[in-house]
Amino acid sequence: MIKRFVIGLFMISPLAASTVWAQTVTRQDTLAELSRRIDILTQEIEKARLGEVAERKYESKYGLGPAASQVYHLKKTGVSLAGYGEVTYQDFSQETDAGVLSGRTNEIDFLRLIVYTGFRFNERLLFNAEIEFEHASTGSGRPGEVSVEFGYLEAMLAPALNVRAGMLLTPVGIINELHEPPTYFGALRPETESQIIPSTWRANGAGILGATGGGLGYKLYVIESLNASKFSSSGIRSGRQFGARAIAEDFALTGRVDYAGIPGVNFGASFFSGNTGQNLVDAAGGDLNARVNLVSVHALFSYRGLEARALYARSTLGDADSLNSFLKLTGNKSVGETQDGFYITAGYNVLALIKPNSQAAVYPFVQYEKLNTQKEVPAGFSLDLSRARTNITYGLSYKPHPNVAFKADYLNRKNEANTGVNQFNLAVNYLF
Repeated sequence: MIKRFVIGLFMISPLAASTVWAQTVTRQDTLAELSRRIDILTQEIEKARLGEVAERKYESKYGLGPAASQVYHLKKTGVSLAGYGEVTYQDFSQETDAGVLSGRTNEIDFLRLIVYTGFRFNERLLFNAEIEFEHASTGSGRPGEVSVEFGYLEAMLAPALNVRAGMLLTPVGIINELHEPPTYFGALRPETESQIIPSTWRANGAGILGATGGGLGYKLYVIESLNASKFSSSGIRSGRQFGARAIAEDFALTGRVDYAGIPGVNFGASFFSGNTGQNLVDAAGGDLNARVNLVSVHALFSYRGLEARALYARSTLGDADSLNSFLKLTGNKSVGETQDGFYITAGYNVLALIKPNSQAAVYPFVQYEKLNTQKEVPAGFSLDLSRARTNITYGLSYKPHPNVAFKADYLNRKNEANTGVNQFNLAVNYLF
């Protein structure tokens, strides 16, 4: 009897054990599933509590940088806050290309700290602004300054028709609107987009903008014009009025068209046209119009690990000889009757070859650039050969996160006067 009981027990035990194990596994699976659902519910509650912060997107809108576009991603009434910053170190060569002492001093600078703030009034109306702090410190004897880079109201009537008014970024070139430093390769901005296109360039005005579902976008503004009394042989950059008690005798028309209907491709053209004399008179007592016509074409390309961009810009200045006379410029100090420049930049993310799914990136890059702020001058004036420049930059950009960049590059400067000064640059960039 005992023997039969023992044999039966051995036969029943595996079945009982398997039943208990199955119940345990089922209970563990149920607990795991319950825990997963609690985690999802917790995340949803957190998203609801944090609102827009939990759904932050870094996507360009209407040509602005990803940080500057934050107010457009708000889904309800509220405030947006974003920004960017950059620290640069510039190590200059002790000698020029001609072997003469350059006299340049190495410099490290907290170049910019930017705060974007916006407010969405409703689904149709918003405010967006960029406040810039430059060179770390303001006050008597300090190099820094605080400026409004843009500040506008926008009525979004339809995707293809918005109305914008206030302090606007002039929509010419690439950098003037898309100037957040993690979005381009070099430690410094291309000189073509500071000397030929005077970025960052802003002005008071109003206009329309929009985009179609097919990838076509446009902007058209009327803005305060430049002030020709500040022009020089170095270009039109000093003629910017920054919307600060700007002389408004002359206004200008500016705009652009972009096509981004092909993934990874963006190309377009932009322009600025207007008199810049602002009530100046020539030697005969007539109006000195000093009309500036500036046109630019650009292209951006991104495919897998390859990123490239190119830009060409050209401007003409009317009444250049009369303006020279008014400004008392002689010899090779003439303003440029024609100015032009171009650059091509390309980089490849080599880290994608090793870790294809990594959010980090390592971009070796090269940039080739030529510009001349005195391409042509009026008869009777000579050229300053130092204004005809060629820059070649070789560098590396490491991005541990898409919004953070550490950059190192070498900038080889050449000009026709043989006075170029090469430099090595380091930069820390971020946007949020």
